[in-house]
Amino acid sequence: MTTPNFGALPKDQKPVNPYNDFNITGQNRRYTEYRRVKSNGSILYNYNNVNFYTGSVRLNQCDAYFASTNWGLRKTNAINTCKVQALVKMADAKVNLPVAYAEARKTSDMILDAANRIMKAGQALRRGRLGDLAKHLNITPKRAHKSWLEYKYGWMPLLMDVKGAAEFFAQQHVERAPRWVVTKRESLSQDYSKSVSIPTFGGGPNHDEYYSCSSKFDVRITYWCELSSPHLAAMQQLGMTNPALVAWELVPFSFVFDWFISVGDWLTALTAQQGVTIRRVLYSTADELKYENANPATTWSDATYEYYQSGGANATVVKRYVRGNSVPDGFTYPPMDVNFGFQKLVTSLALIRGAHRGGARP
Repeated sequence: MTTPNFGALPKDQKPVNPYNDFNITGQNRRYTEYRRVKSNGSILYNYNNVNFYTGSVRLNQCDAYFASTNWGLRKTNAINTCKVQALVKMADAKVNLPVAYAEARKTSDMILDAANRIMKAGQALRRGRLGDLAKHLNITPKRAHKSWLEYKYGWMPLLMDVKGAAEFFAQQHVERAPRWVVTKRESLSQDYSKSVSIPTFGGGPNHDEYYSCSSKFDVRITYWCELSSPHLAAMQQLGMTNPALVAWELVPFSFVFDWFISVGDWLTALTAQQGVTIRRVLYSTADELKYENANPATTWSDATYEYYQSGGANATVVKRYVRGNSVPDGFTYPPMDVNFGFQKLVTSLALIRGAHRGGARP
């Protein structure tokens, strides 16, 4: 599909035209296989420099392998994650005022406690009591977890709220851009390799044939947004229009659940379009499936013949690209993330330590 005078249109007004593309390419090393008669040296060819292409058969093996794994589910999850995260960027949440108000007492207690500990640490330092100094600053082996949790879920959220509030108030003076673009992209890859023992031409010990399959998937969503109700959008940025998100944030240890299933982001995405009009959309997916096969050269002989095969190799690549001007319908769900990085490991150990009765004692 084409648009008349597409090149003459302003960049911000160019439509997103649907487009589909399918491409398959292959590479092949030519193959030779023969028997040489020992008595007279004559050569009997089975294959003589032929194009021994078997890519389509091997691709079926790759398709069967990926069908037996969770590759299809991972692609579905990547599309869902891309949808949710694009809406989260659109929401541009600054600070959740209801949550900040509900936790104001905890925040003030944390600041007061920190001030008291710093004061006591200073007194201990002047008296040369280094043990008490470390104790008041929570840097002893039995108290280090408290400092980490206080930093991770006390001071960092507070500083982020201060930053978000400052950005929001600055936005009121400078004015939020009436139009902006949001883009989110998710990529996946999965590989599989295998060696198979096959008979050697002419007999003798079997040899290994190698083949591998790899698949890549990329999804991209772009929203061209326009501010249609500045007041409603501002309320959304402050968390005033999303009671479900407020309730979730106030659930004890909800952040631990968000490590694996991002309920908070999903709830944020539900109200992202409040006060915002989506002018146009670009949605695209790109699939790539690659097969590679290698069979080493072999030689063997018996009383009558010398056997030789040159070995072979081939590679086949299939690419599919789809572009549309709308995101596929369907409900979104909280994105899943099984990545358990170093910070999450440290935090989980600190939580376990803090919940342990012995480790919880002052």
